[in-house]
Amino acid sequence: MSKIIINKMSYHYEDFYCPVYENIDLTLKTEWKLGLIGRNGRGKTTLLKLLTGELEPTAGTINMPVAVEYFPYNNECGYSVTIDIIKENIGKLKSMEEAMEQIIAENDEARFDEYSELQEQYQELNGYEIESRILKEMDEINLNPEILDREFATLSGGEKTRIMLLTLFLKKNSFIVLDEPTNHLDTKGKEAVVEYLKKKKGFIVVSHDRAFLDQVIDHVISINKKDITLEKGNYSSWKLNKDKKEEFELRTRERLEEEIAQLERSAKCSRTWAGIGNTQKYSYASNGRANGVETYMKQAKRSEARMQENIEHKKELLQNYEEVKPLVIHQNSGLEAQCLLKIKELSFQYEEHAKQILKGFNYEIHVGDRIWVQGENGAGKSTFLNLLNGSLQTDAIEYVDGLKIAMVTQEPAWKTGHINEGFEEIVGNPKYQNFLELCEYFELPDDFLERPLETFSSGELKKINIARILTEENHIIIFDEPLNYMDLYFSEQLEEAILKYRPTIVFVEHDSYFGTAIATKAIQL
Repeated sequence: MSKIIINKMSYHYEDFYCPVYENIDLTLKTEWKLGLIGRNGRGKTTLLKLLTGELEPTAGTINMPVAVEYFPYNNECGYSVTIDIIKENIGKLKSMEEAMEQIIAENDEARFDEYSELQEQYQELNGYEIESRILKEMDEINLNPEILDREFATLSGGEKTRIMLLTLFLKKNSFIVLDEPTNHLDTKGKEAVVEYLKKKKGFIVVSHDRAFLDQVIDHVISINKKDITLEKGNYSSWKLNKDKKEEFELRTRERLEEEIAQLERSAKCSRTWAGIGNTQKYSYASNGRANGVETYMKQAKRSEARMQENIEHKKELLQNYEEVKPLVIHQNSGLEAQCLLKIKELSFQYEEHAKQILKGFNYEIHVGDRIWVQGENGAGKSTFLNLLNGSLQTDAIEYVDGLKIAMVTQEPAWKTGHINEGFEEIVGNPKYQNFLELCEYFELPDDFLERPLETFSSGELKKINIARILTEENHIIIFDEPLNYMDLYFSEQLEEAILKYRPTIVFVEHDSYFGTAIATKAIQL
């Protein structure tokens, strides 16, 4: 059993100095099924890139006893057929096959030594059994073998994701790093990946999907405010333990803060009294005994040192406490109509010969509806949302007068520049103040207004974009996969806010836990 050993590791980005890790020690076994949990901006993706070697620690070391493979990866090989792409990404097996075939066909004696070397490498990578192994993996991840002979470009997004996954697990002596593998997967695809990963070991996964993590991991790495912790179990067992710890910290927080304040007042008084005593002459001082003022000063300093040590110890007890502020969702009222829009015989397709996404669809959206739009990849979920908000034109939707719709897209639209550049006015602008309030709920870094957007994580960018959209006046909010890139704290924060404020929303989300919790209705496409 191999071990990944992280020793006194620190890391910061050079372009914009911001310490991500400081003096981290961690030992991981390569056969574990690890889940990586932490708030956006805490460095989850950075840790994955450090493990793969894409980034180098600024201090300390990471000892990797096996090769590390990262998901998602770019398919940059020159082949187009799916099975050839799989073979080439496993270890250039397709290139080896072609080279050996060429040597045999040409009967080139000068290249016979090269042939022997290629054959040895090919055998070392299990090349002669690779096609049977590929078929086995295809069955385990619930893919039809016929797609192996298809052009990779013609596969659906979910099929491509599963092909990329099984390719990584076919590599020998590898530890797999999975960064949000369920993003954009439909329910069927996600279930297939869950069943596949249940049978695998030797990976670390970042995911916002609580139900997914519960089913596929056996250890949790948690990136906290002050440190990184490791414990055995799945997401639910980790969350239960964390809630117990935080419940204890919450009960003791006020007492600890009062004790800290009292100690700080005592230390200040001690310094003040000692200073006053030092200005007064002690009439009984002699050469044979310590001066009384000096003795008092030493005692005061010792007392202050003990109090300061106690203060720091008590403060450390609070440093990992995660305060998730309740999110507030504002939505306009004032429209007299309860029915906000009507869809009448809606049909849509992008091109004349393309698959028809919608045909004769009828529906009504009323105040307070929380509608979960479901369907497999390619069913037209995002297209339907774009028709609702007017990004795609149709005469089949009738809106009530004055209706305003806000839409949160899958990908952050705001990725460059500085935040304040996105607002025409800052001083006295209520929309800007509302935006800052939402950013405070999302626990963005203290310096988020000064930092360029290019320095934020994908999750932080998504939060900034969500905050910006939620400041718009609206009667309906449309969410297109709002949990992509987001941390688990945000999932719970958004879920609780929706259940509390009951806004009218239409959403697409493949996280079944979240969808089941908030939806009042569903549309199946």
